[in-house]
Amino acid sequence: MKKITDDMKKLCCLTLFATSVLASHAETLEIAGKQWDYTVVKSEQPAQGVSYMRLRIPDYPLNVNLLTVDLSDPGCRVETWCAKESSRGIEAITSAAKRLTSESLTPVAAANGNFWHCYGQNEYPVYNLIPRVLSIRNGVLVTELSTGREKWLKGPGRNGAVGITPDGHVYVDYFTPTITLKMPGTEQGQMNINTCNKGVSAKYSTTGELGMYNAYYGRDNKFMYVEIDDNKKLVIDEDAADATEVLLDLDEGQTWMAGRDITFTVKSVRTKAPAGTLGDHDLALVARGGKKPGRLAQLKVGYKVHLNYSFKVTGADISPEIEQAICGNALVMRDGILTEHNTNEEYNSMVYSRTGYGCSADNRRLFIIVIDKSVDPVYGKSAGCSTSAMCEIARHFGCSSMANFDAGGSAEMMYGGKIVNTTTEATPRDVANGLMVFSTGVSGIDGVCAGKDAHAYDMWYTLDGLVYDGNPHRPGLYIRRRGADVTKVLIGK
Repeated sequence: MKKITDDMKKLCCLTLFATSVLASHAETLEIAGKQWDYTVVKSEQPAQGVSYMRLRIPDYPLNVNLLTVDLSDPGCRVETWCAKESSRGIEAITSAAKRLTSESLTPVAAANGNFWHCYGQNEYPVYNLIPRVLSIRNGVLVTELSTGREKWLKGPGRNGAVGITPDGHVYVDYFTPTITLKMPGTEQGQMNINTCNKGVSAKYSTTGELGMYNAYYGRDNKFMYVEIDDNKKLVIDEDAADATEVLLDLDEGQTWMAGRDITFTVKSVRTKAPAGTLGDHDLALVARGGKKPGRLAQLKVGYKVHLNYSFKVTGADISPEIEQAICGNALVMRDGILTEHNTNEEYNSMVYSRTGYGCSADNRRLFIIVIDKSVDPVYGKSAGCSTSAMCEIARHFGCSSMANFDAGGSAEMMYGGKIVNTTTEATPRDVANGLMVFSTGVSGIDGVCAGKDAHAYDMWYTLDGLVYDGNPHRPGLYIRRRGADVTKVLIGK
């Protein structure tokens, strides 16, 4: 058991309403070896564990929005938001916030995320050459971290991914993906899955491709069969009827989560038929090309299979369970040191608006930073900056590792229900996904329930602000955070 810091104690005593203070003097931070004066023009705590600052660096000049979230605090929660709860399409961040508001979760802040698709661009139907990379929402894999035909340059060896565990740790690093289907009772035994909610090609690889589909693809959308044309581009193959399709349902008591085996029961097996749909089922497996369709066809109705999608965090050398995740184009700071990706790609070295996600060295605090390249009507011109300058600003406030995300007109921070930065376009763009910070309203808990055994994926707190590393063993009254639900729990003898 460990005691929270004095600053956290003070923060826990605050109401969930924002309080704003103006800085009385300028401070300095270092960018590219030079000291720059900055002023905190706004500092607020919109929820327990959440801090928002607006910074002004007048001589640079830069306008910076910085959000810090203590993931060990039960008063807040961070989730991936996906446009319209889909693996495709776009949505305004403010619209997503309204849609995700509930009795237990109140959105307080959010930002844009992945390099997917935004207003003004065509949605590539097969996502060819667009890095729709890792996205996990509430444990469900929305899109995979591309390892095959859709790599962003070096793929996982370059992409900066952000993953949040069920017990409130955040990792920002290179993630090495492994997606496997374990098939007890079959000759094959195990197969690797190549794509999630994307097209499946019969000719991309001599071994064939195996794709998975879930509700984020859409229950009535036909599975996407694709081929490679003479220009090495993917096109939808509407007439193909060469796949094996298997429909499955989650077993009772099973839940989606990265980093663990998830058990399903086979409900239907189809071979060499036109593309089908997910329907009311939880998972579809589609194999095309090579030997994979025949291997998948070894499954029979009633068979149990185990799906596992895991991501090894390179620096920590672990494959934790991951509940929320998004991915950017590059890891630009690692353990306080700027990486080569700040300078080996023009997109990162150029002067631009910026969005970045980072974490503290102890992996308990999430940092979200948005820097403008625009003229704000109140705070004046913001020149924009490189990713290295973004990293140095974030590092000054305690960030240790950082990934770069979509910038330009997509660089947006929502705070208090509106976009608070001045974007490069007159109207904030609709974008594809990001992370959203919620207030759980933990301080208003009145109900008490009885509990005996602590759930393996819960966060536990005493009433006076002590955080448990594990589960409470002594009888007493505790606060338990289980996903979005926060409850007082009475544990008896």
